Amino acid sequence: MFKKLINTQQRINRFRVIVLVFFLCLILPLTLVIYYGFQKFENETLFQYRWKSTSAVSQFNKTLAKRLLNEQVRSPLEYNYFQNTLDKQQLNSWQNRSPLSRIREPHYLTDLFGLVGYFNITDQTTLSSPLLPYNTKDSNTANSSAFSETEIDKRLVIIAQLQDVLSDNGFLNNVGNSSALNTEKISLIGKKPTIQTSRFKMLETKHQQLIFYRDVSINQQSSVQGFVVNKKEFLFDLLNLYVRRAGYDNNVQLQLVDKNNAQFTYFSQYSIDNQGKAYVSVINELNQALISKDIYNGELISPFEDLSLHFTTGDLPLGPATHFVVLFILVMIFVIIAGCFGFYWLGLKQIALAEQRMNFVSSVSHELKTPLTSILMYSEMLKTGMVKDKSSQSDYYHFIYDESERLSRLINNVLQLSNLSQEQNSAKLEYVSVEVLQDIIRSKVSTLVEKNSFTLVFKLENAILPSCQALIDLDAFSQIVINLVDNSVKFYQAANISDEKRQRIEISFSQDKASSNKLIFNIRDFGPGISKSQHDKIFDLFYRCGNELTRTTSGTGIGLALVHQLVGAQQGQIQVNRHTEGVAFEITFNGKTVGF
Repeated sequence: MFKKLINTQQRINRFRVIVLVFFLCLILPLTLVIYYGFQKFENETLFQYRWKSTSAVSQFNKTLAKRLLNEQVRSPLEYNYFQNTLDKQQLNSWQNRSPLSRIREPHYLTDLFGLVGYFNITDQTTLSSPLLPYNTKDSNTANSSAFSETEIDKRLVIIAQLQDVLSDNGFLNNVGNSSALNTEKISLIGKKPTIQTSRFKMLETKHQQLIFYRDVSINQQSSVQGFVVNKKEFLFDLLNLYVRRAGYDNNVQLQLVDKNNAQFTYFSQYSIDNQGKAYVSVINELNQALISKDIYNGELISPFEDLSLHFTTGDLPLGPATHFVVLFILVMIFVIIAGCFGFYWLGLKQIALAEQRMNFVSSVSHELKTPLTSILMYSEMLKTGMVKDKSSQSDYYHFIYDESERLSRLINNVLQLSNLSQEQNSAKLEYVSVEVLQDIIRSKVSTLVEKNSFTLVFKLENAILPSCQALIDLDAFSQIVINLVDNSVKFYQAANISDEKRQRIEISFSQDKASSNKLIFNIRDFGPGISKSQHDKIFDLFYRCGNELTRTTSGTGIGLALVHQLVGAQQGQIQVNRHTEGVAFEITFNGKTVGF
């Protein structure tokens, strides 16, 4: 069985499918690698964010525990203005006052943010504070020289705030207004007190304040001691401090939610400014752009177990190393696309070359077979003496000569094309006058023109003939003229044009208007001309109009390609100008102008 032959377009379509499959086989695995690679980068970034969030919550809980522990181990005697002393005369000295009587800026790790004040309550009626020894301004002014009146007023305001908070939350019933120094404190002088304390408990007020309190027994006298803080400063400022220290690479949102109070939710946002400095700001509502990725959910220590923390963010950054990965991926994609495109381009060139070879073999076979058959037939007739008439013999001899000349041109074209493909074979350039060029043209094509009833018309500028010379190779120039004239005659006859006025070839020489060292040689015919699509391919090797199996003109498709290469070998340029009737080939050679 014979293998089914396919045409060129079918070969191209099949090759396109192969290239597409090859491209998909490369790009699909790369796409999967990119996808899973970026998933891994994102998971690693998410893991780092979770670790940073866990660390921030852990540090926050540790600091809260440390603060509560510091207050738990604090001596109950420090909740009074005066501490125990052995010398009653030194009661007013700073060494015997409670350290809680000092008002100072809090340290962010050891002291209490948002502290309102410390308190001591006896029998739910008597409130005292380590800020002042007495509860009235007059008593403090008369019996203490440690503070100015302004300072006393400032401290009394704090005590009044404590009194309001404790009264509103049931810690005080009827507040005593005694201005005398607490006798229990004086009775402790020189004695070692018996002290019992319980663990701190917490109560949240309706005004977002926290009351920490414990039961205390000193020498069997019971009291309630503790301190009041503002919830926001006590919790949130410390929390924002550790969130800011976490060092995220993009914006992160934090929610502090009270499980028992749905209306209470605190929002803050970690951001990075243009200078790369991290800061945390309080926001009034949820940022919808920062909720797509859930980073971490954490719980606070007792007594804050009703509060939970939620860390969320938007799109996660992939880290600085991903810039190099993205660059590498882009290079890989470019290499794959460029490689496939180059492979496709080379494949099309090979298909076109294969078609050119087939056309060349077909055309050469046709061009050789037809004249050789005629030459053999007429030669045999003359050899055997079948033709007796002298006139017929002369016609046969002329026919054999013409066909031999035609074969010679074909062979010369093929050999010339082969020689031009070798770099060592270069044109031998010399300056030749226009007059000599005219004589060369007449001698080379006059027989061809006259035999086909064509007219050769020369058009010259008045001043160009004696003064201009062209830099050419004589043999190459002759080959150019022969091929162009032969093409004009051949395609005119193939088109069956019956207008005798168009049966001519015009040749002109002129100087380039842009440069006096350029000479323009123009050959124009008035045949069928060429189409726009043929204009772009006319100098392609082995290109011919139509299919080799259906063509009506003789030739091999190397004539104009040879002309193009011969012009280039002589450092010239050639262009094709289409006309309504026929076509013109304009060739520009280097030249010079000589004196008269």
